[in-house]
Amino acid sequence: MKSASFAVVIVLATSMVSVFAHTPAQTNAVVRGALLNFINYSSKRLVNLPRKVSPTEVPDNWYNFLGGYMNDGWTLEEKKTAFEWYLGTLGTNDCVAMSGEDRNLVRAALIQCKSLHHTNCVPAMRALALNPRGIFRARAITLAIEFGTVDSNMTTFVETIMTNSMDYILHERKTASSKYASRLLTFNATNAVQLASREVGVRMLYSNRLLESGTGSIIDKAFLKYIDGYELSSNRLAYAINALTYPASARVFGDYFTTVTNQLLSSGQPLPWIDFGGDGN
Repeated sequence: MKSASFAVVIVLATSMVSVFAHTPAQTNAVVRGALLNFINYSSKRLVNLPRKVSPTEVPDNWYNFLGGYMNDGWTLEEKKTAFEWYLGTLGTNDCVAMSGEDRNLVRAALIQCKSLHHTNCVPAMRALALNPRGIFRARAITLAIEFGTVDSNMTTFVETIMTNSMDYILHERKTASSKYASRLLTFNATNAVQLASREVGVRMLYSNRLLESGTGSIIDKAFLKYIDGYELSSNRLAYAINALTYPASARVFGDYFTTVTNQLLSSGQPLPWIDFGGDGN
């Protein structure tokens, strides 16, 4: 696995030379320069230094972020291509071995993907999230889910992470499940394919609901919305009680699931069991 320091990036950038007439060093420099400018701007904003800011300094669009206003021999599209390539390297590079500065560059790149609503970053973000030597993987997971298409590939991506306690910390696993549940809640399925994709996603979350990564108020709300009869069911009671057995979940969602448990136990009516999972679960 390769180091993502920009010394190595210069070598990797050779493959881009055929895309446009710039050397690997120039390709490397334009991406690095854009990210460093963004970091510098953000630092000045944080300390609130008294200074006049030119409109071209505010990196709130592609033109300003990539220095499109600079007469440096690059077109804006060429700079976008260079940035796309940089994002693509993060899925295979040894990001853990990066220097502090290069880690900051990765963070800046992900922040800008979010800020600029860069939906084309989804493949790169999935690769980074699945990279065992990746960094800021929770951010990458979030971007991949927020900007990606709700389909079987996204469901598989989420399940791969939320069920893998060996390679992912709890925060990363819960980020995958909670962000996906949130996405499903707001997903407006308008055709049979989308409805089926949403159903598969809900069923996947349900099948993994007893895992620590499968607990969360947003997940319970997804079940409420898409599972008929779930609101007053034994399934929901079991889910709430199970969630409270995990210290981290009890700390964050304790009030929510305690309220759910009390409401169900005091409902004064039998709580049926729903065979939503298809296997009696």
